[in-house]
Amino acid sequence: MIIVEKIVTTQTEPSPSQRDIVRLDWEARQKCRQRLRTEAGRELGLALPTGTRLSPGDVLYRDADVEIVVEGKPEKVFVLRPEKRETFGLVCYQIGNLHRPIGFDDGAILVPYEPVLERQLTRLGFTYTVEERIFTGVPQQSQPHAHVH
Repeated sequence: MIIVEKIVTTQTEPSPSQRDIVRLDWEARQKCRQRLRTEAGRELGLALPTGTRLSPGDVLYRDADVEIVVEGKPEKVFVLRPEKRETFGLVCYQIGNLHRPIGFDDGAILVPYEPVLERQLTRLGFTYTVEERIFTGVPQQSQPHAHVH
């Protein structure tokens, strides 16, 4: 098993002769400790620093022979395309209020699919489609906070 303790950031010359891939959906890319298997069958153990989030294109391992790279795995996502700015803001507010991840692509709002969220979006009257996409989301910038009721 290959133990991965950090993301590889340096380039090597010449490049490794093989490229192996580990495909992960958005949720799996949020986990810094897990066991994975590459497409070629190599076993990896992630032991990344707490809080590390993987992105498509990250190199997990490289030696003279092989480079192991993260690729996004298509998954079901809600795609919302509000026509009015006010509706766009309201959709983003509601998704944030539900503490769900959000992404943006070509004017569309993207959110990973959840049946509970589908009922909520329908109840709120938002128009959406469900598509298979690689969800990357917006990097978390907020500070921890609490809700007082």
